Amino acid sequence: MQVSRSVATTAPCSNISLEAFDDAPRQLGYDPVNRATAPGVGPNPPHRAWSCPRPHSFPASVVFVPVTPPTNHRAVTRSPHSRLVCATLPPHFLRSLNMRTSYCPRVARTTGPVCKALVVAFATATPSLLLAQSADAIVEKLVQKGILTADEARELKDEANKGFKTAYAQKSGLPDWVSSFKVNGDFRGRYDGIFQSPGNYGPSAAPAANSYATEDRTQIRYRLRLGFVATMADHFEVGLRLGSGQVGSTLGPLGTGGGIFSQNQTLGGDGTAKYLFVDNAYAKWTPNEHAMVQFGKFDNLIWFSDALVDPDYQPEGGQERVSARIGEKHELGATAAQWVIAENYAGSTPGIANNDVYLFLNQIDLRSQWTKKASSRVAVGNYAFKNQNAMNPDIERIIGKSQNGTPAVNIPGSLSGAQHFNPIVARGEFTYRLDSFPLFEGEFPVTLGAEYFVNPGANAAPFAGKAYSGRANEGYNLGLVLGSSKRKHNWQVSYNFKTIESAAAWRGIIDDDFGFNALGGTDVRGHLVRGSYRLFDAMSFGVSFFHTEQIANPTGTQAKQDRVFADVLWSF
Repeated sequence: MQVSRSVATTAPCSNISLEAFDDAPRQLGYDPVNRATAPGVGPNPPHRAWSCPRPHSFPASVVFVPVTPPTNHRAVTRSPHSRLVCATLPPHFLRSLNMRTSYCPRVARTTGPVCKALVVAFATATPSLLLAQSADAIVEKLVQKGILTADEARELKDEANKGFKTAYAQKSGLPDWVSSFKVNGDFRGRYDGIFQSPGNYGPSAAPAANSYATEDRTQIRYRLRLGFVATMADHFEVGLRLGSGQVGSTLGPLGTGGGIFSQNQTLGGDGTAKYLFVDNAYAKWTPNEHAMVQFGKFDNLIWFSDALVDPDYQPEGGQERVSARIGEKHELGATAAQWVIAENYAGSTPGIANNDVYLFLNQIDLRSQWTKKASSRVAVGNYAFKNQNAMNPDIERIIGKSQNGTPAVNIPGSLSGAQHFNPIVARGEFTYRLDSFPLFEGEFPVTLGAEYFVNPGANAAPFAGKAYSGRANEGYNLGLVLGSSKRKHNWQVSYNFKTIESAAAWRGIIDDDFGFNALGGTDVRGHLVRGSYRLFDAMSFGVSFFHTEQIANPTGTQAKQDRVFADVLWSF
């Protein structure tokens, strides 16, 4: 059942018409056309003189509030009886609201209690029929029309929220300290095509050196994510997200689980059952709008682009953020994160310390709203390992199956050397919103962005026949974004050019889609073009095109690749 509401365009509150249940009244034995009318009431009764009827006297309705008809009836309501009804509820609905006749004397005395009774009645409806937002919408309309002051609106919202929370707790069975429980998620279908250049591998290179370098590949994939978020008293929040994923075997020291970089599941296997993993699980405390602490497995808060951290990477550990306003235009923020990379338990081997591996990240950013249409964000940050040398080489061996580039530790039997990683990162964006743009609804955002990072920990000692010097420890990402596809019938197009040298950043957390030889990681440069269009509120389309190549090719060889994504996404 749904509730429709029509709000009058004239004051006072008695001119507000709220019509409940578009389709359900007749199912409940209530006829909105032939509704009962109060005896002895003329066409224009003064609202303060109205005597509230008893529910049993009018079986078709519960609460009547007289409405003085304005000159233009159509501006007030679509109801056929706009003279009488501010809120007309069938008896069955009265019981679902748990609304008492004690409201009636309050309704009869003054305009304010009329509004209050209506708001509380709407807010205390069962969650399956009415939402608390209905009450807020009514109050906002009353404030806009000058019927209520801001203080009166806050009082009404507080009382309505209390009534809603009580009813919600009773119906849902959740503790009264749980203020909300939300479900969200998305499902994405994807075509993933990888196309290798015919010129890959020169005459001096053997094809056996890399089995991915010359073979094209097509995959049909899906990604499913289902999340639950509980908001509780004292500013606490607990979240859980389940996600699809793919794993073919155990991951050695990483345990058994889904992939590091993706929740994609490739279709195939003759209909075999697919995996579902814990993709996100966290507890968060937000004491105020300027501070936050989070623990668990969560979305990354550090504002690095995908040239440094894969958007699908879900770090584990803790993160914190604080911010402060600087005048009316600026907000300064600081974010810190402590990611657990690997636990090294050596208790079974006497004399060997338990040197667990962590990654510590820090960033300071400044957000500025220069005008109503112009805004910017700039940030400086870095990350560094603790006990990098204690990382199990098998971890890097597993990462190397999906990522190119320099490892963090030496891998026995590999020609690749290791580097220390503590890159310094600078990033900035500027956005301007145009009043309009062809084939776009609303303001049109245009964003220019740039990111530069350098790894001072990369030494210049030669390895694998070359030295890390000059620009071999640098990277950058330049981009332009036009539009936004967050609203129905709107679109977005973006372009990025990225260069990520082999020793510029650790390959273990970098985007696995942007690469060569069907792998992600570092030692790559190229172009990325994306486009998306939201056809419906719940569904959008997207296309991505990658043209990439290896930077440090062995003499006489090349590694170039094109990759195409075609996505359909449903979200809720």
